[in-house]
Amino acid sequence: MGQAMTQFVGKADHVRRILPAIDPKQFETDLNRLCEMAIESGAETAVAIDAGDVVFNSEVLERVSSDDAFLSVHWPLNYPKDDIIEAVKAYRKGIFFRVTGDKGMPEYGGGPIRNAVHRKKYFKVYEIVTMLESTSFYYGYHLAAGFAAENCRAIFCAEEKRCLPMLKGKACIHPNKGRPSMEAAGMDANTMAKNFDWKPVENGFVIYGLLMVA
Repeated sequence: MGQAMTQFVGKADHVRRILPAIDPKQFETDLNRLCEMAIESGAETAVAIDAGDVVFNSEVLERVSSDDAFLSVHWPLNYPKDDIIEAVKAYRKGIFFRVTGDKGMPEYGGGPIRNAVHRKKYFKVYEIVTMLESTSFYYGYHLAAGFAAENCRAIFCAEEKRCLPMLKGKACIHPNKGRPSMEAAGMDANTMAKNFDWKPVENGFVIYGLLMVA
């Protein structure tokens, strides 16, 4: 993929110990800073959201489940002992952002994404989510959890014959990058964007990411 696509950027500006309770004023300051960092790192816009603002849609899950030609450990998701909806509801706030795609970009679904330029756009979403998640951890929010876009195998492992974690005894070859996407978790990012009155971008294609902070 080249050097430009193998390094995630962005570091926490300070490290804070984990506290037994969240200070509301500090939390608001941190959320604003995380939004700023998302935009500084390439997001077109970013906003702090309540957990209740995350929209789940069974039709999104059905679409992901039917798009099974390029399976990965994160596409479609299979967490038999965990309920993602309940897990998200346990958070107070998150950061929702979008990255502008290229004109004419198709909906890749589960992938693969052969076009290197298009793949970099999705890579940017993963980069921002990973940076925000890491920063949140250093801010003291140790349970922060991020969701990116599409199928991580299509972006990082398009040339691999299999998603290695799906094989017994094998581990992910990109453990710090690969993660579930919003759509694989059943989240309806387009409806969420409409609920925030986000205007369509000029080329008509955007990619969304989400971090649940605390």
